[in-house]
Amino acid sequence: MLKWIIGIGIIALLACSSCNRNSQNATVTVDTVETDFFEGLTPSGPQFTFEGVLPCADCAGINTQLILYDDSMSYFLTETYMGKSSPDSVYTRSGIFTRLTAADSISTILELSPAKEIPKNYFLVLGDSALKKLDNNGKVIVSESNYLLMRK
Repeated sequence: MLKWIIGIGIIALLACSSCNRNSQNATVTVDTVETDFFEGLTPSGPQFTFEGVLPCADCAGINTQLILYDDSMSYFLTETYMGKSSPDSVYTRSGIFTRLTAADSISTILELSPAKEIPKNYFLVLGDSALKKLDNNGKVIVSESNYLLMRK
């Protein structure tokens, strides 16, 4: 009987912890369970790759690939600006990343600090399968456009 009560308590706790507060009234739907995607690393695979096409004001989209190396807290970011009149423009940068606690004290934000003096990038961690691009101040971009990078 005690095991049954503890089991129900754990299920209720998991159900409550999966609720997210959304102060910006933006809707983000990701089919995932909140976990720390850096947990359970094996020595043979301490890197995580996220990919997606982010919106672009003057091109067809920015094909983005972000590789995170947890063992060294470093990253490699490749952005390909697609569909301009000239061939696709490819920009790469690398540096270190830091995990920050968001203003809601629940969410995690990745702050990408490039090796060169260019603006930092920010991504909101959505479970273990997605990152959402944030603005240059680490705030949610209010838009109907897709700002998600999915884990590969």
